[in-house]
Amino acid sequence: MNRFFKPYEGTRPFLFISYAHRQSEEVVSTIRILHEKGWRLWYDEGIPAGSDWPANIAQHMDRCERVIFFLSARAMESPNCYSEMRTAFRMKKPVLVVRLEDAEKDARWQEILAGAKTEIPITPSPEARAEAILRSGFVTRRFHRSWTESIPKGALGLIASLAFFLAAAGALGALRSGLWNPFPAAQTSSALQEEASPEEEEEAEIPEVVDLGEAERYFAVEFPDGDQERAIHAALGIPAGEDIFRGDLAELEELYLCGNMTAKSLSKVTFDEDGVCRVNGAPVIEGKVKNLSVLPYAVRLTKLGLICQPLGNISDLNSHVLLQELSLAGSTVEDIAALEDLPSLEVLHLEHTGVSDLSALDSLPRLKTVTVSRNMLPLSWSGDAGFAVVLVP
Repeated sequence: MNRFFKPYEGTRPFLFISYAHRQSEEVVSTIRILHEKGWRLWYDEGIPAGSDWPANIAQHMDRCERVIFFLSARAMESPNCYSEMRTAFRMKKPVLVVRLEDAEKDARWQEILAGAKTEIPITPSPEARAEAILRSGFVTRRFHRSWTESIPKGALGLIASLAFFLAAAGALGALRSGLWNPFPAAQTSSALQEEASPEEEEEAEIPEVVDLGEAERYFAVEFPDGDQERAIHAALGIPAGEDIFRGDLAELEELYLCGNMTAKSLSKVTFDEDGVCRVNGAPVIEGKVKNLSVLPYAVRLTKLGLICQPLGNISDLNSHVLLQELSLAGSTVEDIAALEDLPSLEVLHLEHTGVSDLSALDSLPRLKTVTVSRNMLPLSWSGDAGFAVVLVP
């Protein structure tokens, strides 16, 4: 079997592999394992014959995001390796050094490898070497192929055609059987007049949360501020620096951003009588969360705290149909009209906010408690609203 494999040539993030050709057996046997596990890699077996080799190397170095350098005496003697690593140094590409043998770096190599992220010591086998590379944390999930990239070329079109054929066949069958009528005007008058009874309306179920499409799950999230990024990394248990994908956010059920700190639950958050917010007794300062554009991907949230944040527009919260408890305490929010589309909301914390009108909450079917503070009085809301307004410090 040919030990070489086709290098990655797409537009998504990939890793550049630098090594001495005279040690290709050791290197390719290692990176083939990474390739088969789904990581995007480019190495110079991908340069077409007759092409401009230096220009091709420079082009791929420019497009890559990180570099893995296999260090050996032969690699340090190779003008090509030296040129590649000087280019990486000049372009400020993060570098992972993987030692193939015990070789001393001379002054010029020490200079260009001084900024390497980490160095993996000599390992006994390609399998152990590949495992050490993955354990290092250098190869983050943004370099992993999505399921659509693993489908052979042309297969997506075939799958789409097959899906269209099956959908069309199903629609034709439903039309013939009368289960589907695409022409509402052709319904009988009794069917047009049919309406749900009040009892049926009251028992209407909360809409099911719509899951992210499989392909969309693998889009990396761009965070608008560091506070959200740190809090969500902590909530998901993902190391800082690693990418978070939309599919990761879809697994969140609880999230608490408390000023410049995070908390594990709302019970850890308290307010003094003068409005000072504390997490586990430690005072917090106002956070930096203004933009909530990433939260709609957290489709399974049931508890959310946006405490002591400079919030203005909270319309991105209206997609959380499963949200049961929400705290905006200590934030700068004044308009809560966007919350009228939260059918599962049971508890809302508004103490020490600028909210004065609670009438937008009248239509929430499950809302039981709204907490407010004395400095917010007087407040207005419907006299027959189904929720209790509770004063807290």
